[in-house]
Amino acid sequence: MSPDKEVKIMNNVNKVAIIGVIVLVILGFGGYLLSRNMNSTKVLGSTPQGTVITKSNVVPQQESQNSSTVQITANGYIPMDLTVKVGTTVTWINSSGTVVTVNSDNHPTHLLYSPLNLGKVNDGGSVSLRFDISGTYGYHNHLNPAQTGTITVQ
Repeated sequence: MSPDKEVKIMNNVNKVAIIGVIVLVILGFGGYLLSRNMNSTKVLGSTPQGTVITKSNVVPQQESQNSSTVQITANGYIPMDLTVKVGTTVTWINSSGTVVTVNSDNHPTHLLYSPLNLGKVNDGGSVSLRFDISGTYGYHNHLNPAQTGTITVQ
């Protein structure tokens, strides 16, 4: 084999090796980013009023003056009636042992306040909604409509 052919073969081998390393680095970094974001809150959408809707597998650790929590148990929402200030984010945490929903009243149409149609929440999961407009907002578990709650925003 001539020296020129050996150099070309070595150059091709080096190019393939470099490309392989680059692909592995990109895949590794992508996997790292994906695993970091598995438990982060995801913005699902917003309303013209600026209300942010999120869904997360992360349970909030503490409440502040701008956040409040509702537990979802096998018996329903605790507290059933919650009063918060405008701009407060309410997080529903499902500890019921089953899948539940958080949906705006009236059952089954859910038309009274569509941003509150947060949908299914797996056991151990949570959903959040920031309330930017004062009012009283009724909601229920579509899978068990006897479970109801009210958020009053002042």
